Amino acid sequence: GYGSPTMGGWNIMAFEDFGPYTEVDPNSRITKTTRRVTWALLARNEDAYVYNDKGVDYFNGNFVHFLTYRPTGGAGGTSSGIGGAWSIANTVDDLYGIDIGGGSYLSLFATVSPASEHNIYLEECDSGTVYDSAAYTLTINTDYYLSIQRDESIGTYGTLYCYIYSNAARTTLLQTLSVALHTSKKDFRYIFTSHSQSGGTASDTHSGYSENLELFGASDPGVLPILTVQPLTDITGATATGNGTITDLGISAVTAHGYVWDNTIDPTTADSSSGFWGSTDSGAGSLGIFESSITGLLAGQEYYARPYATNGAGTSYGANVYFIAGQPGTLRIKGEFAVVK
Repeated sequence: GYGSPTMGGWNIMAFEDFGPYTEVDPNSRITKTTRRVTWALLARNEDAYVYNDKGVDYFNGNFVHFLTYRPTGGAGGTSSGIGGAWSIANTVDDLYGIDIGGGSYLSLFATVSPASEHNIYLEECDSGTVYDSAAYTLTINTDYYLSIQRDESIGTYGTLYCYIYSNAARTTLLQTLSVALHTSKKDFRYIFTSHSQSGGTASDTHSGYSENLELFGASDPGVLPILTVQPLTDITGATATGNGTITDLGISAVTAHGYVWDNTIDPTTADSSSGFWGSTDSGAGSLGIFESSITGLLAGQEYYARPYATNGAGTSYGANVYFIAGQPGTLRIKGEFAVVK
């Protein structure tokens, strides 16, 4: 896996060193320092990028990548100026070259329109077929703190997300972008921190920078919060009290925590389609014990419940507890939390 160790519940930052990254830059549009890659008037008619070879299938399964992005200028001429602020691929080329060559990539596109509107959006290129997320409009010369995540448990082949925050602690969420992935679960080798899209003209330019890149596998220690679960209390036919403990905050502050429940095991905060599903959100969390109200239960119905906590890297869960609304006691689940009250 790739990631960094923890100390006292907080991740010790392991920023990528861009020194060893390879720069392809025939027109000197790009400036590379240890932790920042800046592109100035990167045009749509040139091949320019900064990349690193991490090894075959390095980016596999779920991952979390942090970076800071700032749009600084450029101009849409006949179309939009484009600068890829983050990409992973299996081919070293500009984005358009990978696309028309039938390759695949995942990318965060940064654009500026002829009306000088700056946007970012996610794009998947799946063997030459392109799929885009919705776009989010940015303010020029403003830092945006991003968390780019692939979750292969969501959708047939996984989903790529970009969480956009206004602060470095990644506690103030501005927008979430997502694109469902297609045809297969793909592993990738190369990462790009500046990436041209050579499918336009010299008048389509983009300027910005990407910095403080961190790469984590979602299962790396210290990335997601860690929770333990305690027995439910105050179980009635309609309500109960969920009890849990946050023992590690993970890579960043916990912005949401609480309980989620359903009539099937392993409920998640995204499972709202079930008529028995419910969740609570107690907001920002800290280390230690917490309680959550479980409501809307049907007397006699069997339920599974578990605590959850969300930070800038995603959501993690404690073990399941099983109970029957209206019957005191939390019952045994093989291989999970086991207690009888």
